[in-house]
Amino acid sequence: MSHILSDPFLTSALIVMGLSLIAMLAIPILPGQFIIWLTALVYGLIVGWSVLGWGTFVTLTVLMLIAGLTDEVARWVGARAGGASWKAIAAGIALGLLGMIVFELPGAILGAIIGIAYVEYRGNKDWKRSLKAAGGYVAGWLASFVVRFGIVVLMVIIFMYRVL
Repeated sequence: MSHILSDPFLTSALIVMGLSLIAMLAIPILPGQFIIWLTALVYGLIVGWSVLGWGTFVTLTVLMLIAGLTDEVARWVGARAGGASWKAIAAGIALGLLGMIVFELPGAILGAIIGIAYVEYRGNKDWKRSLKAAGGYVAGWLASFVVRFGIVVLMVIIFMYRVL
């Protein structure tokens, strides 16, 4: 414990990582994997790579990329599993990007949901089916959060194991 408190850089890194985990639970759209990775990068640059290790940093980088990819893919797989057509998924991606530009991250999620539901409704005139497709997107997003949060916890554990 005294090792942690005697190193202000390590203390700061662990505080940022801990707060990121808490913030992810409060704000699920927060890109915690990137914050943890960036914290490890800054720590490595400040204290030197001999402490963190290049292998550890590469591992954290791969985990960050997997978490980001999981976040993207799971939403669209969920939409497809909910019955969304490829046309609705394409509309969801387009409106999600537009929503991201206009309203940032919440706009991306809302835009995707609206895009999927609207195109599905226009195609089959069935609100129940349209909402099921949009619900599949939401279910995929929730599943991706669970996986992404688990990966972020693993990233913190790997970091702590290496530096403590």
